[in-house]
Amino acid sequence: MKRLIMAILLSAAGWSASYDPFLLDTQLTLLPKIAMLEKNILSSTRKSPMKILIVYDRGDDETAALCTKILMSKFNGNVNGHPITVTTLPFDKLDGPQSYHLIYALKGSASQLGKIRNVSSSGAVTAIYDADKLSDEGFLLSIKMERTPAVLINAKVLRENHFSFPDSLLEISRIIQ
Repeated sequence: MKRLIMAILLSAAGWSASYDPFLLDTQLTLLPKIAMLEKNILSSTRKSPMKILIVYDRGDDETAALCTKILMSKFNGNVNGHPITVTTLPFDKLDGPQSYHLIYALKGSASQLGKIRNVSSSGAVTAIYDADKLSDEGFLLSIKMERTPAVLINAKVLRENHFSFPDSLLEISRIIQ
């Protein structure tokens, strides 16, 4: 039922050709949980919020707002006992390093997606909707739909940023060189 409502909302917004509602829902369900597995993502205090940034192209305002609604409703404002705060920004409003734990990029051009590197210098886990651009644009994570959801991890970004995920996640993920 939720998928049907999301498909209708995306169709009404004019983005049904651009975004797969099931993939979007799956990514927004799994990515915050995967980000929380990174050992250094949040301090040990249970009260510190997980800050999520959704970055989008100017035409995707409604999709970005829908992503926020999905995240807040799926997790009731909490992931693993940490409150979440979700911010949405268009690519052209990104400037300089900011403190986020998870940065999720919707579709964008190569130059737009490249701006994420400037913002994510604070050690944020970066994820991208379009799994085909994972290694090209320097993102850490994506999820691709096959028979089951496949978690993709960019090995180069994993090494360069010294992320520390449990071995069990790395074993079930597809590592992209």
